[in-house]
Amino acid sequence: MKRTKLIAARAEKCLTLEKAAELIGCVANTLSRWEQGVMTPCAYNRARLCTFYGKPAEALGLVEADEVIPVTDLSALPDNIQKILHADLTTRLMTLVCTPHDNQRHLQHVLSQTIEEFTMNTGHDAALTRREALRRLATLPMLLSASGSFQRPAEDILNQYAAGITACEHLSGGKYQDMALAFSLLSAYAPVLKAIVKESSSYRKQAASLLTQCYLLTDVLGFHVESPTVAIAKGYAQLAVTYSQESGDLILRLRALRALTWDYDHIKQPQLALKTIEQAKYLIERSRTPIPPSMRSSIYSTLAAIQAKNGVSATSVLGLAQEAFFTPPADGENLVHVSFSYAKLIGNIGLTQYYRREYQEALDAFAKVIDPNDLSTKVTMPIRTHVGLLNDQTLAALKSPTRDMEQVIASWKAALQGAITLQSQQRFEEACTVYEVMEGVWPGEPRIRELRDLLVHW
Repeated sequence: MKRTKLIAARAEKCLTLEKAAELIGCVANTLSRWEQGVMTPCAYNRARLCTFYGKPAEALGLVEADEVIPVTDLSALPDNIQKILHADLTTRLMTLVCTPHDNQRHLQHVLSQTIEEFTMNTGHDAALTRREALRRLATLPMLLSASGSFQRPAEDILNQYAAGITACEHLSGGKYQDMALAFSLLSAYAPVLKAIVKESSSYRKQAASLLTQCYLLTDVLGFHVESPTVAIAKGYAQLAVTYSQESGDLILRLRALRALTWDYDHIKQPQLALKTIEQAKYLIERSRTPIPPSMRSSIYSTLAAIQAKNGVSATSVLGLAQEAFFTPPADGENLVHVSFSYAKLIGNIGLTQYYRREYQEALDAFAKVIDPNDLSTKVTMPIRTHVGLLNDQTLAALKSPTRDMEQVIASWKAALQGAITLQSQQRFEEACTVYEVMEGVWPGEPRIRELRDLLVHW
């Protein structure tokens, strides 16, 4: 049914459909659908329409008078109610999902910031609360889909999936159960987002952006939950590249090319890996918009490692990677899609030096994030990253001229135990590879031979 009040409000301003849409901040086709009653604007867009026309929602025919639900300014609530809302992380996250945002990226940024602040400000006793809140947020899209959410505006649906992906991102740094849950949910998100990419002209790019994020995280988790061989065969990283192009988001495209680079490296295709990461470097150099320093560092440090593996000098690009990482981001720069940490930078630097056969320098690099004495982490990082660095550190120690058997065994045992605790297929396979190198370095050594009994898959 046509919304005659909405049409009349535009007529009062003597505006064409195209001009009104431009001033409101939407496309003409979307405004036409709102006026014709084909689509219902979400809460955020209703607020924009009300502000533009200077009329309440019921006066524009957007809701019936008896269906008007007042929106409460949370900051105006009594202190005791605000304390309850802020103390419960689940409530805070769900409230954010229902709050209007400029776009899904902004929503994801605010959600991540809230999760991180809660973790820092409440101490270790909040771990269970945080985990449960994340699991609930991650399942939100599925719950709403089951209750008929597909009848709701596409923008609301995309916000729910953006929130779910953010929750999965945070869950992915935890134990196996959380990684497996995130992996399953991401696989369930994909068909819905694919349908929006295929069928919606207005929301195609936004859905493609979220779908790229889905496949990027699915690629990472697939290495652990399934196996590197299976994850690469299913082409998660390649799908991420495809949808990143559809999204038009350069940062996501760079991340997707980086992921595909490491896939090629894993299957021993160093030349393809080099060609792929060089494409990312080319995109950075040709970009007319500034690329966040940490994203540049991510690409340059990956390029350095792959260059070193291909026997190409990586000194200059490694310097660019370190310089970029420590360059402060621009004011207001949203880094929600960058996904690069100091631990990952050090990991790439250590790998570069390992491939250049600078084994002691590699060990010195790894020592910046992992204590060589007790093997604990010096900086915050996901469990899977810690175990991966332990495997790399052990390889470097094995190749070092001053290799210490005690140190190597201790490091390898810690990595193996971490892989088993995490139930990570990737880390377990890495530990098996490291063990084979140990046997080659110390053939016939009884202490090394006895370690084989520890290689028991869960």
